[in-house]
Amino acid sequence: MVTSEFVLDGRLLLEHCERSAKQTFDVVSPIGWTSPDYQTAFVERLLLRQSAVLPSGRREVLVCPECADLGCGCISADMSSDGDYFVWDEIGYENDYDPEMLLIFPMGRFVISKAELLHLLRGYVPDLQ
Repeated sequence: MVTSEFVLDGRLLLEHCERSAKQTFDVVSPIGWTSPDYQTAFVERLLLRQSAVLPSGRREVLVCPECADLGCGCISADMSSDGDYFVWDEIGYENDYDPEMLLIFPMGRFVISKAELLHLLRGYVPDLQ
């Protein structure tokens, strides 16, 4: 399986999460191995162009490596944008059926350049505007 992982501040997002939570998570980016329709919808959610699918209103970033089903659990974030940058805040672990399960990691926020994120995502969704 070939995936595109998110590197933030020189470290994989998953590594940031695991260090912060002091546990491991079996999750990966859905980019590069899920269906084209799934990838497009995922990217549109990351870019805040489509509504979040998690009941919490947060957006998934890393998902189950076998099926990408949010019921299996996912790394998610509260996302916002000022136009030039995206902010991923309150990163945590949750699923799509038990709101009590949300675990926010004790870590800071990440600020991501819109241009850099678009460059990465266009490698997998070429028609992305």
